[in-house]
Amino acid sequence: MTRTIDIPTFQAAVVRNCSPTLAGIKPASLFTYPGTYAHGDGSTTTETIAERRARLLNVIAQCNRELDPLGIHLSVLVWRPCGALVYAYRAKSLATYFADPRVQTALTSEGYDTRDLSACLVHLASRITLASNNVAECACSQTRCALPQQASCSKDCTCEFPHEIGYFLGYPYDDVHEFIVQRGENYKVFGAWKVYANVEQALATFDAYRACTQYFTFIYQQGCSLAQLAQATR
Repeated sequence: MTRTIDIPTFQAAVVRNCSPTLAGIKPASLFTYPGTYAHGDGSTTTETIAERRARLLNVIAQCNRELDPLGIHLSVLVWRPCGALVYAYRAKSLATYFADPRVQTALTSEGYDTRDLSACLVHLASRITLASNNVAECACSQTRCALPQQASCSKDCTCEFPHEIGYFLGYPYDDVHEFIVQRGENYKVFGAWKVYANVEQALATFDAYRACTQYFTFIYQQGCSLAQLAQATR
């Protein structure tokens, strides 16, 4: 089922899923905006997929007019049968994060050019799309409709979700690296991500994310715009 495509509904989804990024305490956020935005589920509708995509892109463009001047940008990373994968990010914060030599090495090994964020996002999108397209033919029968919290595939196969996406969300390097090495197992704490190191710091971060989301949801419902939210913690 396609969620209503209008500014209030989309903005509410941004607040629910991206408040820490709006507040500047998280470099980026990712969420699925439900709806049929690609062929694959056999559903019928009077509105074509192309029209639906165009409507959502128009809504996102209007939001970006508010947020771009504040260093925040929204874009559709991948169109999928279950929804549009929307990425909200602060380019400067990501550039700082990608300056970590360990992150650069990890991403370069997967074909990313960390000097070019736009190119990185294109490559990430292609890897997500490849995993989604290949899952139907994979013997492991994994479902790849959700995000990186999913269990990792038990085989080295083409359906494997590109778990380096954790770097694009600003998760701690050690946790992303160990998640990939451990194939999502043997973690110490599970919150916004699976934690393998610095548990206390991660728990404090989870609390900060929750508090931020609760506060931003409240003041958004009182009439604050996305731009006002993005400036609320300055």
